[in-house]
Amino acid sequence: MAQDPSVATRACPTCDSRLPVDAAYCVQCGSPTHTQIIGEPNGAPQTDASYEAEPERLQQVLGPQFDLGRLIGRGGYAEVFSVYDRKLQRELAIKVLRPDLIVTPSLLARFRREALAVAALQHPAIVPVFDVGEREGVCYILMPLVRGESLKALLTRQGRLPLDEVQRIVLEAANALAAAHDAGIVHRDIKPENIMLEGPDRHVRLMDFGIAKAVDSGDKELTGTGVIVGTPQYMSPEQATGEPAIDQRSDQYSLAVVAYQMLSGRAPFEGETARAIMTKQLLDQPPALAGLVENLPLHIAAALHRAMQKNPHDRFKDVKAFARALQDPDYRNPASLRATSPRSDFRRWAPWIGTAAVAAATVMIAAQIWRPPASESLAPVPVDTVRIIAPPSETPPADPRPAEQLPQQPTPPPPVATQRPDTTPRPGVTPPSTRPDTVSTAVAPPPAPTLSCVALVDRREWERAAAQCIEEAEGGNARAARLAADILAQGRGGVSVDEARAAAFYEQAALGGDGQAQFLVARRSERTDPSHATAMYLAAANNGYEAAFPLIAGRLYEGIGTARNFEAAAKWSERAGQAGDVPSLIRLGEMYLQGQGVARSETEAVTWYRRAADRGHAGAQYQMAQFYFRGRGVPRSDSEGLRWLRLAAEAGHAEAKRELDRRT
Repeated sequence: MAQDPSVATRACPTCDSRLPVDAAYCVQCGSPTHTQIIGEPNGAPQTDASYEAEPERLQQVLGPQFDLGRLIGRGGYAEVFSVYDRKLQRELAIKVLRPDLIVTPSLLARFRREALAVAALQHPAIVPVFDVGEREGVCYILMPLVRGESLKALLTRQGRLPLDEVQRIVLEAANALAAAHDAGIVHRDIKPENIMLEGPDRHVRLMDFGIAKAVDSGDKELTGTGVIVGTPQYMSPEQATGEPAIDQRSDQYSLAVVAYQMLSGRAPFEGETARAIMTKQLLDQPPALAGLVENLPLHIAAALHRAMQKNPHDRFKDVKAFARALQDPDYRNPASLRATSPRSDFRRWAPWIGTAAVAAATVMIAAQIWRPPASESLAPVPVDTVRIIAPPSETPPADPRPAEQLPQQPTPPPPVATQRPDTTPRPGVTPPSTRPDTVSTAVAPPPAPTLSCVALVDRREWERAAAQCIEEAEGGNARAARLAADILAQGRGGVSVDEARAAAFYEQAALGGDGQAQFLVARRSERTDPSHATAMYLAAANNGYEAAFPLIAGRLYEGIGTARNFEAAAKWSERAGQAGDVPSLIRLGEMYLQGQGVARSETEAVTWYRRAADRGHAGAQYQMAQFYFRGRGVPRSDSEGLRWLRLAAEAGHAEAKRELDRRT
């Protein structure tokens, strides 16, 4: 990936790619870097350093004009204290960078520059800056004291907020952010702690504009490595990967995460460490809001889904458009971002949440059970053409009355013998016409119902299938989108091959939760976008698509397109092994031997190696021989070891052949 020559870079510790110095992950191989992440993974600061333990130092910095008050807030990289201005007789607040951050000349210059830019903003929902500076190693910002509470405090107390309150808060915050964005300022650290709610009406006041950008840099004097400042639960994917040109869409993503939390009572991505949360921000989809919020309006799910897209280009053009969509009951996402049905826009947030539903759908398909989608129009059958036919084995229920009380049925008259006309043709005689003289009054059969995309593909009527599948795909049907992509990619039914359109339909189907499409998108993205490929393999695997099991297991184990995750690699290796993938069985056996992602156990290692050996893998058979020769995980047995050694040698294992010759 070409880098801006003006951006400081360093080498990835795994693949040596050149990366921005503050990238937390390599965008080429997905490996974690040595960047320090300053944030709050569980709502608590990551350091014990605090000016609360040395108030005299802070009071000395303030001077005699101000009286230092109590600590009123603490974040991952700064603290806020109340201050009383004696001269102007007003209450203020001072935000100071935490004492263990080294204040360098370059940091101070950035800090002042950002504060001056924010000071020029004039918006009622933006907390202004009164002063900024550094004295005796303390870097501070002086600002008004907002009388109210933070959104974080409100959420801590109430858990979740009513929908109309969420819409109001997002709209006010979006208007403030839009004013900053128009001035070329990106907040970079939108989170509940930085959204203050002032007064009884809880008007929004945004804090900390520019501080994250001032601290977030490649200044090695600051930390010794790169540094990312921000709270991982709300950080955009591009911020996590150290993109040098963060724009307003990063704030939009963070505000959408805050809205998600206000509605559901939880952040969409959680974990034990900052890096674990950032990994989820990069790779995972959030849990579907419909499972957390009852009666969630469709436009809310659609707007949040779009604003939280991993790719900034897929989000709204600006933060105000996002806020307007949250207010518009008629808002729906573009076709490329739609889910499989109008009532499930949220499903594309987390394709793997519906694994059980996918499994049930698979069973239905296997049983050849199909129902037309709700959007399909079936012609009504005229009433006078319907006949109810009882099954042959069905017997009418017996009349419970005695025989003498049953009504007497009239005896039918005997059949009258009729002579059939002689229709044998005779020479010179034209046989009479058998056509009746009257016009038939039989009711015409009903028109054939419009067949669905799936039905037409099953019947291999490719020309009709192409048109129907494209129509259904444009209406948001994920499976139809995948079938339309197949048709366009293969040029079936006289349709010209259109790779670009096929790729778009594959992406649509993948985002709609179609496991096979997710797998195909992953295969297509392996070389061009390893991170996207890994995300799609994981989605397909979570949707129960077995072909993805071994691939996601291997990528998680090797750290391809994502950070290494031995625990997840072990889980998917086991599922792939149970489905019959031999390399996964061997990988899992080795992981038990090494204790990678699982508790170290030679007994378990033997179990998985044996399964691979039973399937004829020569390397696994050789390993089984070593287990028995050494008594690792099994009782020591030379005879059993020789049996496995012979099997490995017969299968062509070179080392097994040499060892067998030595032992015999």
